[in-house]
Amino acid sequence: MLRQPVIATLGHVDHGKTSLLDAIRRTSVQAREAGAITQHIGASEVPVSVIMERCSPLLSKMKLKFELPGLLFIDTPGHEAFANLRKRGGSVADLALLVIDVNQGIQNQTVEAIEILREYKVPFIVAATKIDALSGWIPFPNTCFSETLAKQRQEVQEFLDKKVYELVGSLYGYGFSAERFDRISDFTKQVLIVPVSAKTGEGVQELLACVAGLAQKFLEKRLELHSEQAGKGSILEVREEEGLGKTLDVILYDGFIAEGDTIVFATQQEVAVSRVKALFKPKPLDEMRDPREKFKPVERVSAASGVKIACEHAEEALPGSSLYVVRGDEDLQKMKESLLGEVRKIIVESDVLGAVFKADTLGSLEAITKLLSTEKIPVRRAGIGPVSRHDVMEATSVREKDACKGVIFAFNVPVDEEASKLAEENGVKIFEEKVIYNLIETYKRWVEEEKAREKREAFIKLVPPAKIMVLPNACFRVNHPCIVGIEVLSGTIRKDIELMNEEGVIIGKIQGIQHEKKPLEEAKKGQQVAVSIEGPTFGRQVFAKQVLYSSMGKEDIKTITEKYKQAFTEDEVALIKEIKKIKGYSLF
Repeated sequence: MLRQPVIATLGHVDHGKTSLLDAIRRTSVQAREAGAITQHIGASEVPVSVIMERCSPLLSKMKLKFELPGLLFIDTPGHEAFANLRKRGGSVADLALLVIDVNQGIQNQTVEAIEILREYKVPFIVAATKIDALSGWIPFPNTCFSETLAKQRQEVQEFLDKKVYELVGSLYGYGFSAERFDRISDFTKQVLIVPVSAKTGEGVQELLACVAGLAQKFLEKRLELHSEQAGKGSILEVREEEGLGKTLDVILYDGFIAEGDTIVFATQQEVAVSRVKALFKPKPLDEMRDPREKFKPVERVSAASGVKIACEHAEEALPGSSLYVVRGDEDLQKMKESLLGEVRKIIVESDVLGAVFKADTLGSLEAITKLLSTEKIPVRRAGIGPVSRHDVMEATSVREKDACKGVIFAFNVPVDEEASKLAEENGVKIFEEKVIYNLIETYKRWVEEEKAREKREAFIKLVPPAKIMVLPNACFRVNHPCIVGIEVLSGTIRKDIELMNEEGVIIGKIQGIQHEKKPLEEAKKGQQVAVSIEGPTFGRQVFAKQVLYSSMGKEDIKTITEKYKQAFTEDEVALIKEIKKIKGYSLF
C-alpha cells in the first residue's frame, strides 16, 4: 500500500499559492485569511476519487491509473519572514509545487523556496500561474491547458511561450533543466512547468495529473506505507472544540497514530507527555486551518494526513511544535531532548532593552523574531499566547529607559483585559496585528512620530542657538520693556530666552515677538521682527547695529550636540561653537 504524498506549496507572496489550492479544492480559504495573506502552514487532502473525477477527460487520453489514496497539500506562507515555516513544510515534503506568477517570474521568496528545495533534495513541479492575466488571453474556464491554448490567438500563444522560456532560462541559472510539461523529453532530469490559472481553472487538470503521476511513478519506494512505524507530526494549531475542549490540529507526515497512544510535544516550559483520547479527520478537500464542515472521528490515522487530536495537556501545547508517538522509555528521552532543543532556539528571555513579542504559533514567533532582528528591533521577551500583566510589566521596565523599545507586539493573539488597562496606565504601546507586514510598518511609523514629538517637546525646553542684529532707526521704546526692531542673522529666537552681548554679558530676556503687529512664538534666520526685551535701556545696554546672542547653558549645548546635531544646519552648528567660545565653555 502507498501513503498519500506530502505536497508542499511554496513561492513568492501574492503569486497565488492559496488561490491555486482553492481552485483544486473549490474552496475560498484565501479570501477569508487576514489581509488575504497566508501566515500559517495549512493542510488539506485531495482524495484520488476527486483527482479521477476532475481529470477524467485528460486521464482517458493519457491512460493513467492511480494507485495513490490521494494527495496531502501543505500551504506555506510566501512572505520572506516565514522562511523557517517554509523550511518546516519543505523538510517533510515528498514533492513540491513551486508557484511562480508567469508575468513576474522568479522573485525573492521564489529564490528562497528553490534553496529550501535544493537543501532538502525535494523534487518539484512549477505551476506557472495567472495565465489569464496575459495580454489578449481569452479564458475558457475549467478546461485543459492544451484545449484552451489551442483557442488562443497566435500572438498570445507566442507571448506565453516567451514567458515560459524566460522561466526556463531563470531556472537554468539556478542549476535546473526545465521545460513546459507537454514538451518534456526526460521526466527524471527535467522540471515540469505547467501553465495554469487559479482564477479560471484552466490547466488545473494537467497540474493535478502531473503531481499525482510523478509522485506515483518516481516516489513509489518513498511512499510505501509502514503501518507499524511510530507517528511524527507538526502541530498547526491549538483549537477549542465544543464538547472536547482544547484539541491539536496536526500534520502527520510519517508513521501512524491511534487512540490510546502516548505522545509528546513541547509546552512553554517543558515537554508534555500525553495520551490520545480521540482522533478526528477533516472532510476531504477541507483546509485544516479553516474547515467548512465538522471533523469525523477515527480510531487510527496513517501518514500523510491532517488530523485533530483530543488529548491531555492539549491547552499547554505550543503550536508549531513537533509531535511524536512514543513506543518506549528510550524513545521518550530522545524525543524530549529533541523537543526542548527546538523550543529553546525560539523562546526568548533576556535582559536586553527591547520589545516584548507574543504570537499565536511557534512558526510565527520564529519568523517574526527573525524579521525584528533584520529590522534591528531588539527583543527582550518572546513567547506564545495572550499578552499578560507580566508582559506589560516587562515592557514598562524597558520604557523607563527607552520609550521606543518598551512596547509590546501582539501577533494574532488577544490582550488580557487587565493587561490592556495596565498598559494604558503605564503608557505602554501595544501593537495588535493579524498581518505581518502591518506589524513592523505600524511600529516604524509610530517610532518616527514619537521621536518627532519628543524632539518638539525637547526643543521647547532647550534654549536654541540664535544670533540677531539690532536694526538702525528701529527703537520703538527705550525701556520697561525695551522694544526694538531686529534681524535674525542665524538660528531661532523664541519668547522667554535670555540675550547676551559679544562679551557674554546678559542684557535681558525676550518677552514678546511681533511681525506687522501680530504676535509670534519664534522667528528664524532672515526674518525682521520687533522684540520686547525686559531689563535693558536702549542707548546703555542695547545699541543700533549691535549683535546679540541667545545665552545657551552648558547642558542645553551638550544635549543639542549629542542628541539633535543632525537637526541643525552647518550655519547653526558653527553658531553653537561661537556661543561656546563667548561663554568660555570647553569644546566637549
